[in-house]
Amino acid sequence: MENKNIIIILAVIAVILAVIAGVMFMQSGHGKEASKIKIVSDKSQDVGGTLKIQLTDMNKTALSKEKVKVIVVNKKGKVVVNETVKTDMKGKAKLDLDLKKGTYTVNATYDGNDNYTGNSTSQKLTLKEKVQETQSLDVSSTGWTETFPGGDTGSSISVYHDGKGHKYVTRYSATGSVYEDGIAYDENAMITS
Repeated sequence: MENKNIIIILAVIAVILAVIAGVMFMQSGHGKEASKIKIVSDKSQDVGGTLKIQLTDMNKTALSKEKVKVIVVNKKGKVVVNETVKTDMKGKAKLDLDLKKGTYTVNATYDGNDNYTGNSTSQKLTLKEKVQETQSLDVSSTGWTETFPGGDTGSSISVYHDGKGHKYVTRYSATGSVYEDGIAYDENAMITS
């Protein structure tokens, strides 16, 4: 009889240990699939840009309807954005940025759920002033002048039309100095001088 009691006690202890081991195994995240979070927007954007995030599993399957915490910190270490966004059906989330020009650190964190582990990522973000594209037209009795933004930041191109089918192009650098002056074109865009 004593041997039966000892066997029963040992069996109960073994079952209790197995249950404890199973609970610990499940709490440690085993059995969950790994997630991957990525900031997919450009690292350098114009002021007023949008932060874009992609959340997937390791097989690149989108994780939809999941919450992602976004924290943006300026270079002084101050939190300037603290928002939660939700992923769409493609696992993408976006956040419009209402920040001044400057350099920031973006942190995106997914806490996980019953099926997926949490994950986080960070990235530097530079916001710059948006280049204004303007065109002006100055008309006089003998001709007119058009001014356009140049190809380089801050540069401009001025085109004087003499009213007789000729155009004179002057290119200015960002500092205002002339670096190409007086190229004359006829109405067929052929250089005449």
